Amino acid sequence: MLINEIEVTKASISFKCLSLENHDLESIFDAISQRGELFNLDNEIPGFHDFVLENSVIRGHYSVVYPFEIEHLVDGLTTKTLFKRIESCEFIITDKIVLLFGKNNPAKLFTVGLGLALGENIELYEFDFVQMSRFQDRMLNIKSIVLANPKEKEIRRARLAGHMEDYTEYNIIDPRNHSIESVSGLVETPLGKMTATVGKKGSLRLGVKKGMILTIECIQYILDLLLSESGPGPVSSNFTTY
Repeated sequence: MLINEIEVTKASISFKCLSLENHDLESIFDAISQRGELFNLDNEIPGFHDFVLENSVIRGHYSVVYPFEIEHLVDGLTTKTLFKRIESCEFIITDKIVLLFGKNNPAKLFTVGLGLALGENIELYEFDFVQMSRFQDRMLNIKSIVLANPKEKEIRRARLAGHMEDYTEYNIIDPRNHSIESVSGLVETPLGKMTATVGKKGSLRLGVKKGMILTIECIQYILDLLLSESGPGPVSSNFTTY
């Protein structure tokens, strides 16, 4: 598997997007290598491992050893046995954003670990109203959208589902004062059409075919639909479809 490829073992894959600014990739890689806590299985120390900087991307793993108990019968008596397992998440760092996927517990510790290595607080990327609105405008169609009105309104939160071209046609929201909590719809990508769901607090889920090889370039294209004011260029026919 190449550094820019992700094999999707289910029908969807979810990412957490973290905000990271004013750092070049080499300085981030050096910070992780020199000041980051490295994973140590023997001493059960959580940390980074198997990380590389290649083709303008840092990619690696963050793992944690977790104890857990299993209740079972021994000679007719209920007893508990302590076991341990490794939980991991993968991280991808580009010059624009940090993407996390995998288990939630190590993902939370990764955020703390990266912040300590860089000497700053790392937080989830919060997509603003303009970005969320721009993203739904760039979809082929909207499948669902969650909207929030001001607290003084009778309807504070509404979820619209179906096939919409423009959610503002519906009169359940304050047209001048509302927020977009999440939006889901069909987008055209270099790897074909797929469903993308974006949550305001830094979440991105892609609905794909099971076993698909997803590329970082494709993910970046989708993020450009969300983050870029001018939008990405046209979908290239030179991309390989799996």
